[in-house]
Order: sequence, then C-alpha cells, then structure tokens
Amino acid sequence: MADREGERRMMAVDETAPASRLPRRLGAVAAEPRLRRYGAERFEPAWLSLWAVAIGRETGPPMAWLLAADNLPRAMLMAGELPLHSADHDGVLALEGGRPPTLSQFERWWLWERLARPRRWSLRVQPATLRAVEFPLWLGYSPGRRHARLIVLSGLSGEALGALKPAVLAGLRHRARAEAASGPAARDDERVSG
Repeated sequence: MADREGERRMMAVDETAPASRLPRRLGAVAAEPRLRRYGAERFEPAWLSLWAVAIGRETGPPMAWLLAADNLPRAMLMAGELPLHSADHDGVLALEGGRPPTLSQFERWWLWERLARPRRWSLRVQPATLRAVEFPLWLGYSPGRRHARLIVLSGLSGEALGALKPAVLAGLRHRARAEAASGPAARDDERVSG
C-alpha cells in the first residue's frame, strides 16, 4: 500500500482537477443502427472518466497515450495527440471510471504494447503527463433472460469496447448507490415537470 501511494506522489496526481473531454465523433444517428445490430433496444450517451499518460521520448511531443483506470484489466492506446475540450455539464450520463493506475501498472501495460510493436521500444511512459480525461461512449441495453445486457460503443470510432465494461458497470453501481443514499426527495427535486 505504501508503494502504491509513493508511486502516486511520484506521478503528481491531482485527483480534484477537472477532466477534459475527448470529442464525441459518433452521433445518435450513427450510433443507433450499430447498437441495434448488437440487439440493443435502448441506448444513451455517456462519459467515462479515465486517466491518460503520454508515451514518447524524453524530448519531443507525445507519440501516443495510454488511457486507463485502476479497475480496468488493460489500457487503451491512442496514437497521436489527445484532442481535448473543456468538460461542460451537458446532462449526459457521467460515470466515474476509477482512481488513477500506478506508474508500474502503466509501465506493465506499455510493456505488452511494445511486445506487439517491436519498433516502439525506444518510447517510454511519461509520468508527469498524467491527466484526467472523459471518454465518450454510447451505452446500449438489450433485455436478457435474467439481466439486461450492456453494450459499450466508443463515441470516437463506433467500435465495441468490451474492455471498458468493468469500469462502466462500476460507474453505474457507484451512481446507483449515490442516488440511493441521497434519498427519493433529492431525486424528485431534480426532475423536470411537464
């Protein structure tokens, strides 16, 4: 536990800093047919908070970014720069993805990426670049025999992202607990009449 806290301090994590958002490139018109192909009857846009760290050489701009959270089994690799925008309150479902992974977790994920891409051995994780980002998603729900099935699509490319399901489910559980703790009176006040 002490090692984990030491790594967090080494990475200078500011968990209270506002997150920036990646742009939503896939709108509802394009997302609906893709989600229906997976059997979704209902769908909604969402944002998932993740942590991004740059991959690159000691000098020069980042070549790629690893996006992850501590409750995900693996990180996502995005090539190039992160096109970030300020996070405005837009009424879309916002989910907590988890705390920032440790430096050793990011380095382990990068090791696996390097093994798949041998020419990337000279690139390293840049701990000082750690930042919070909100990743755009489309969530689809299809009825199942016992439970509804969740489909997670990227709001950037429209690809199915099964690797993000653990973070999305944890975020939905966290929201449900927070709403249950706030009581029915607080939820009724937030409803719009009409």
